[in-house]
Amino acid sequence: MAEPWLNFMDAYRGPHGGFGKRSWDDAIKNYSAKQIKVALQQQGQRGSSIGIGLRGTGYMPSVAGMGNPSTGYVNPGNPLGRFQGPHGNLGRNAYTAARDSGLYELDDLPNLAAQSGMFLPEGAQGQWEMDMAEKYKEEKFDPHYTADASGVGTSAMGVKSKKDPNAGKTGSTSDLKRKNMLINKSLNI
Repeated sequence: MAEPWLNFMDAYRGPHGGFGKRSWDDAIKNYSAKQIKVALQQQGQRGSSIGIGLRGTGYMPSVAGMGNPSTGYVNPGNPLGRFQGPHGNLGRNAYTAARDSGLYELDDLPNLAAQSGMFLPEGAQGQWEMDMAEKYKEEKFDPHYTADASGVGTSAMGVKSKKDPNAGKTGSTSDLKRKNMLINKSLNI
């Protein structure tokens, strides 16, 4: 019985059921070398045969792999390789895992995916855009809100400003003039 589908490299298995140089040569027409190496590492972890022609020559040794998820090692040449999805990119589930790992800044994920030979497909790209909008959303401005309800008012333009300590109940200077007029009138000046 054949093993269940794991990743895109299943389409490039050799006649013996494993992977050899021909598998790499066929896959490189559609995928980056980093994508292929990570996919082969995932296949190897499952127990698939990876031929000596791939492991011992310039094919796999010269390409940055996925690092080691069990030890936490991140390969600097392939920073998101360990999150590569089954189709060879940073799909929505892989994106969510990378985002939630806490290892990377949200702003950097698309560039790190590109460094790893991947891109964010539509679902992951949409989620990243929503996450960025949430991260950088502006607080709604309430022109009537003050932190301690004292000492701060709102100008005619809605900009918070310090209140004039001599202003009247409405905060306007006409209240101040009216107050002075009443004082002057009571003194008969």
